[in-house]
Amino acid sequence: MPDEPRSAPPSDTAPRAPRAARPRAGPVAPTVLVCAAATLVGVLAAAASTSVPGAAGDPDSLPALAVRAALCTALVPPLLWAARRFLDRAPTPAFGLAPRGWPVPLAAALTVLLASAALLGAARALGAATPDTGAVGGAASALAVTLPLLLAAQILPEELVFRGYAQHHLGLRYPPWAALLGQAALYTLFAAAVTGSAALSGEVFLLGLFLGALRTTTGEVWTPLAARTALTAVGVLSDELGLRLSSAPEPWQAVLSLGPGLAAFWVVYALRGRGRAGAPFPDAGGPRRPLAQRGILYDVGSSYLPGQNSRPRWRPDVVDREMRVIREDLHCTAVTVFGEDLGRLEEAARLALGRGLYVWVQPRLVDAAPGELTANLGRAAEAAERLRRDHPERVGLNVGCEISLFAAGVLPGRDLDRRTRALGLLFPLLPWFDRRLNRLLRELADTARARFHGPLTYGSGAWETVDWTPFDVVGVDYYLDELTRRSYRQGLRRLRAHGKPLVVTEFGCCSYEGARDRGGSGSDILDWSDLGDRRVRDGYVRDERVQADLISDLLDVFETEEVHGAFVCMFIEGDCRYSPDPTRDQDMASFGIVRPPPLESGLSPDDGHWEPKLAFHTLAARYAEEAPDRTG
Repeated sequence: MPDEPRSAPPSDTAPRAPRAARPRAGPVAPTVLVCAAATLVGVLAAAASTSVPGAAGDPDSLPALAVRAALCTALVPPLLWAARRFLDRAPTPAFGLAPRGWPVPLAAALTVLLASAALLGAARALGAATPDTGAVGGAASALAVTLPLLLAAQILPEELVFRGYAQHHLGLRYPPWAALLGQAALYTLFAAAVTGSAALSGEVFLLGLFLGALRTTTGEVWTPLAARTALTAVGVLSDELGLRLSSAPEPWQAVLSLGPGLAAFWVVYALRGRGRAGAPFPDAGGPRRPLAQRGILYDVGSSYLPGQNSRPRWRPDVVDREMRVIREDLHCTAVTVFGEDLGRLEEAARLALGRGLYVWVQPRLVDAAPGELTANLGRAAEAAERLRRDHPERVGLNVGCEISLFAAGVLPGRDLDRRTRALGLLFPLLPWFDRRLNRLLRELADTARARFHGPLTYGSGAWETVDWTPFDVVGVDYYLDELTRRSYRQGLRRLRAHGKPLVVTEFGCCSYEGARDRGGSGSDILDWSDLGDRRVRDGYVRDERVQADLISDLLDVFETEEVHGAFVCMFIEGDCRYSPDPTRDQDMASFGIVRPPPLESGLSPDDGHWEPKLAFHTLAARYAEEAPDRTG
């Protein structure tokens, strides 16, 4: 790589520093308004249904159900259309209606039916249930008439309003667990108002949680609708067969009520992300706008385990040449320099600034305790302030990366591996862990503010719910995977609702078949048990196209979702060497867009030896589209 003289970019190519975004109206008011209107429709339909001839005041009679079905079918869809058109000012009903394929909804319904049949069979065999087997024919006929009416009168309108509109809109502002609880609470209030009784509020709330969990897992309303239809069918058949629980009725009732739902959720969770292949971002974005910060991450040396370092040797001349490549060949306007050594961070940042790049400085200390983390950030903030004084408006400070995992003190576990496992096991306790995280982030922000006078951000994990009050820029390490691909845009919109510039502090994937759905966990295919000979687990095939296509697809999303900047992870992972042997091709499990040479070559990436991967050329072409023509 021949060196070139450094020069500041022309004024029309200078990267823009983050500016405050215009505050947006919150989603709570439209959600409450739509739920209140739906409640009014339900109350009116219930009142009208009990007064029709033949109903005899019974809301569950066929004439009453027919009236409710007609009124709800006539009023609820227009209500949702009007809300979407006039409250949301959006032309399409994008709140979970786009089907992801029918295998998962069908599997949920079949699981409910089969689990219910198995449990009822067990209860009968043990003498705990006594159905009227002679009424099977009549029960089937009643089901054929009653279920379609219940579907139109209750199931479909309620799922569209609460798991569809309400949960979607609450999810634009709040984390998924809060949107889940919010819609369940609104659903419980709705049911109490329509029935005129709060006696079953506990059961209704649990039903709302179950259906909302299916909605969160799948990203659409058809799976909860299918599961609820199956549960309703079981209830109708049980009533028509005169099923009585004669022995230990309360425990059996609990098993029959909870068992099929838990089984269905387990099946849906196991099948998540296996729906119909197709466009991974079903919601349409807004007008295309160029990114103000077209960025990439640059590692100055990181250690994730004792004895491992991603950059053992430091050569400033190599770093300078690579910063030239980032600016001139990749057409980046910004770079995030990260790592442990603060001297390297400051030197790399100066070299990047000399090449005309906007620089985010991010210190990383893996497994550091809160006190050590705060002290280290204080020193990094002083270095960043020296850089900012020399290069005003072109330096920002990122206080950390996914601190709940990378640092000690938020999640239990003495090292990164144990904390990662704890996150999966203790997922329901995330709100409590978020409180601990935000206390630490406030302390870090205060420490940084006292020493650094430029913009602050934080590279949050997608599972973290951050209080962004102390920060100037909202930052998220936002990887696409099988859990986020159907709600990816929605996650960006929820973060944008804070009214501050949004920067995707990390995105990308590895270079093998299947890496797209693994997102930030793509490197897990490496076996780290022997640091001197890390092997790729069997069954993985190198495919650089996967990484290149993912980067291009996500840039399309960012450019249509008002994202201020996005940073590809990363330029190079020097300790992940390429090899023609698939079991030793560590580079396929790295996020780098350039390929380090094989160990057998005797060449070192620390000396500037690497080859561009397909993602390098894709990123260069995409970023060049937004760069002005340059000569010389």
